[in-house]
Amino acid sequence: MSTASETPELLDRTLILNGMNCAIRDRLSTLRIEPSLDSTNSELQRIAPEEQHATAILAEHQARGRGRRGRNWHSPHGRNLYLSLGWRFEQALSALGCLPLVVALSVAKALSRAGLKGHWVKWPNDILINGRKLCGCLVEIQGDAQGPIHAVLGVGINVHMTATDETNKIDQPWTDLTSHLPACSRNGLATLVLEELMTQLPLFSSHGFAVFRDAWEQVDGLRGKSVHIESGNHLLHGTVAGIDEHGALMLDNGREVLILHSGEVSVKIDCIWAWYFLRMKNNQMVFSILKKANQAWLSGNTTHIIPPC
Repeated sequence: MSTASETPELLDRTLILNGMNCAIRDRLSTLRIEPSLDSTNSELQRIAPEEQHATAILAEHQARGRGRRGRNWHSPHGRNLYLSLGWRFEQALSALGCLPLVVALSVAKALSRAGLKGHWVKWPNDILINGRKLCGCLVEIQGDAQGPIHAVLGVGINVHMTATDETNKIDQPWTDLTSHLPACSRNGLATLVLEELMTQLPLFSSHGFAVFRDAWEQVDGLRGKSVHIESGNHLLHGTVAGIDEHGALMLDNGREVLILHSGEVSVKIDCIWAWYFLRMKNNQMVFSILKKANQAWLSGNTTHIIPPC
């Protein structure tokens, strides 16, 4: 976690472009850096769809940064990486179910190239380290169901995040890259993320997800974990059995393997049961249980913690 006294490194278009492999840089149509936006995804979506392809927009600050399922994304000025890239796919929408996973894999590889170790992907496209969220991705699409499809791929990475009253409102454990890579550069990271996206997206467009499956299994942090999943008004329990060929999560509940699609569920630790929270009036007790559950999650053991009645 960074300190507020540090001078933020501002984004520099020239540094980002000069750091790119020349062949990959030639695939980029436009690179814009804005001082402040409502969100980089929203800004890119204001461009005509036919002009979005290979257009990248970065911002120093987002006033209304968005995460998955309508969540806010905390976006202080000059501290983190807020990036959106447009990409056109000729395939039908049904062929793009694994796109969020490919975006997450691309960012995970960029982080590895930056020197980070120990990070993993929480399906479909959050990146965590030591059980704390480091990065989130948001994929938004428009177009004809039979193609072409215009995708806006948003990436938010906590780089130099400082603890403030606002970060205290974040509803999940988080971390930043500086806590693990003190010398990391926002400009260098932007270069790596764009390089990986513009390398992997054409590969996915041409060959589908099959060529990414081995890479996914290496960073899949949920496979084999005991979890519960909120899907609509239902609470499902089971063990994650991986993903299917369409990128859907497979949940083994002991009776059958359920297929759950991206965007419909929220994955949480299995040992925390919703009805316990309804019965608890003592916030300190809830905090204690959450702390123990998180420790169990990090150790890989989520079966023995039973909250008191």
